[in-house]
Amino acid sequence: MKPTILLFSGLTLLLAASVCACNRSDDPERPVRDDYIKVYEVSAKKTVDAIQIPFEGAQDGTIHVLSNVALEWRQLIDPSEDEEEASWLTIKSVEEVEPGHILVSYDAEPLIALNALDRRSSRLSFFNEEESLGKFLPLRQGYSRQFMETFDDEDDKTLVITGSKSFTTPEYPKLNADYFDYIAFNAWAETTNEFISKNITLDVTISGGRFYETEMTTFRVNVPIGTAADKSNFKYLLVMGNDGHMSPKTHFTFSVANDNDVFVHIDNFAAYKVTEAEMGFLFEDEEFDEDEEVDWI
Repeated sequence: MKPTILLFSGLTLLLAASVCACNRSDDPERPVRDDYIKVYEVSAKKTVDAIQIPFEGAQDGTIHVLSNVALEWRQLIDPSEDEEEASWLTIKSVEEVEPGHILVSYDAEPLIALNALDRRSSRLSFFNEEESLGKFLPLRQGYSRQFMETFDDEDDKTLVITGSKSFTTPEYPKLNADYFDYIAFNAWAETTNEFISKNITLDVTISGGRFYETEMTTFRVNVPIGTAADKSNFKYLLVMGNDGHMSPKTHFTFSVANDNDVFVHIDNFAAYKVTEAEMGFLFEDEEFDEDEEVDWI
């Protein structure tokens, strides 16, 4: 795929504005623009502003673009992506099948959820420079992150849990999902007691939901010895809200059962939205090692 240069053409969208009842009668009304660009996948009655590509990928996927002006298009590549990262999505063709109706055909590689909360994205740009009309269309695959808490307000920029110090998360306004969420975090421990160094645990308790695997409100994970956040101490748990909903009133409490010789560090606490359509791929081929007292992730 040839790299595509992002257009900075100064495109502007002239939006129609409703006249507020509080406007004076002599205020000039803004003109309503007749030009448009609309996108849909299945029905022209259900337009979308972004395309969510399924985990299993798509061969000969199609996107419909409707417009009453002639359009050009570009595929926009994130400058941080290399050629291999960007190759997961291939635009096969963009053709006008009838006046004002463009059909985009694409192939997308599968992204199976195996011990990772991956997120891939690309963008298409449809535009008419002469008419100063344009539309960016994100194409996404994977999980959508709702928030990330890095605990920068803490003294050492991590949350530290001990036997006498637990932590309950505040309200997160963006925590709002209709089905399921993943919560993810880095956890590592320090201790002066070498006899318990391999048996340090962290309890995660949810208020306003439960854990998918156990149907319980508390999940216990093993915490490795470490000094910083890295892939080896990354944990994630699938949670369900009450009646299948998550909300800002859903809280999480971190606590440890070990004594004060143990210091558990937590960082990069995040929630990722998971749709019901993705549920069939969440645990396929995943393995969970189990101990009598500890649920490993």
